[in-house]
Amino acid sequence: MTAAGGQALLRLLRQWELRLRMAESINWGLWGAIGGAGAGLLMAVAARIWPLLLTRGLIALAGTLILTGAAVGLTLPLLRPRPPLRLARLFDRRLGLAERLTTALELSTGRIRTTQEMARAQMADTLRAARNIDVQTLLPLQASRGALAALGILLLGLMLSLWLPNPQEQVLLQRAALAKTIEEQREQLDALRETIVQTEGLSDADREALLQALEEAINALDKERPSPEEAVATLSEVERKLAELRDPGAAGLRAGMERAAAGMADSRLTRGISEALAQGDYRRAAQALAAYSGTEGVPLTREEELELAHELEQAAQELADTAPELSQELAQAAQAIRQGDIPRAREAIRRAAQQMGAVGERIAREETVERTQARLQESRRQLAEASGTQPGPTEAVRRGATGGQPGAERPGGQAPGRAGHVQQPEVDQPGTGSHDDTGSGAPYDEVYVPYRLGEEGVELDIGRTGEGEPPAGTIPVPFPDTGQAGVPYRQVYAEYAARAGAALESAYIPLGLKQYVRDYFSALEP
Repeated sequence: MTAAGGQALLRLLRQWELRLRMAESINWGLWGAIGGAGAGLLMAVAARIWPLLLTRGLIALAGTLILTGAAVGLTLPLLRPRPPLRLARLFDRRLGLAERLTTALELSTGRIRTTQEMARAQMADTLRAARNIDVQTLLPLQASRGALAALGILLLGLMLSLWLPNPQEQVLLQRAALAKTIEEQREQLDALRETIVQTEGLSDADREALLQALEEAINALDKERPSPEEAVATLSEVERKLAELRDPGAAGLRAGMERAAAGMADSRLTRGISEALAQGDYRRAAQALAAYSGTEGVPLTREEELELAHELEQAAQELADTAPELSQELAQAAQAIRQGDIPRAREAIRRAAQQMGAVGERIAREETVERTQARLQESRRQLAEASGTQPGPTEAVRRGATGGQPGAERPGGQAPGRAGHVQQPEVDQPGTGSHDDTGSGAPYDEVYVPYRLGEEGVELDIGRTGEGEPPAGTIPVPFPDTGQAGVPYRQVYAEYAARAGAALESAYIPLGLKQYVRDYFSALEP
């Protein structure tokens, strides 16, 4: 009877244990969710003070914390080990059984020794009292109202903190855009480095200088979370170094070669040279020219020789100002052909082909330097835009790093200019007059510039005292007639537009500033 009673008591304890674990799991899961919501709210508040996470990241983090807390709370009571004796003591306290369960369990396991009659009586009393317990009432499967209220308050605060605009959101978006831009510019600079390695026509010193400049720029972008100001400053410094490698005469050389190509395009004999020059393939053009210095192939007729001489003379004239050495060789070859001195003509053509190849290498070098500088300018502009700062001109631009040769970059989007170290030209501004009179027939708004030297005029000191010098003295400068001086805005704009157009035609405009220049002059148009 005692053994059977002990088994019945154990089954009863296991049933109650399952209900207890379920009740605890509900409440513990709720408190775990409360903990997760509280942690999520703290993160959301902190993210409004420091740029930690974007709103979508905070939502994901808060949801993860709440679900994790709830899962841990639900799971722990189910995994917590509880031996029968501990359960008996727990239920004695929770169910008010006055140590009946503990005593009966100890009697059944032999921890307490007594007579059989006493043990049977104790077990019977325990089982009778246990069966009369309303477990559903004493161990309810419901959540605490206080816990539910706390969870609701925390969730409300969390939703408000995530819904209201976060001032740090823009900072994080800017950082993400900057990181993406840095990665993109890093890849493009890597590709440019490979291009320079494979570019022909560069001397070892020039190639090393270009690669070193690019390496500095890449290292500036490779830093972990580089400061945009530092990266832009490094790119500007590298761009300045590249400006020192620019060739002032390369642009004129290319323009001359283009003119020579156009002049030789109308002849079958020189059309191959013309096409190669027009495509910028100066090596092929030099090879095509050198072919006339050999002794192989079909001999030219006298008419063809004179036609070739004519084309070489035209090319020599086009190159006289920009490539005098090449022009001289071409002219000598043409003269020798006309005189019938074919060996001397072949030798002059051979030297001219060598000169053309050298000119092509010089142009290719300048184009590589220019391409590299333009790529750095674009990278600097992209970084400045991604970081929300103004790119500004580099020191090289402020010092006039490139000159106003033909082919300089224009606001219309043409290719950048090639060469020169000149000062950036100043363009007069047309004043502050209104230009709303376009097509309206309304009177012109006038540009008025006050001119005041003094109410009665002023005296200007002229000359210096000393032997052999004009005597010092003063001369009166009369005050101009009162009134206003002005001219129609359209007339002023036409003059300034002409000056600005001329300046832009001859000046180098950095890539980062082209749009600003275009926007400025577009805004001034009447």
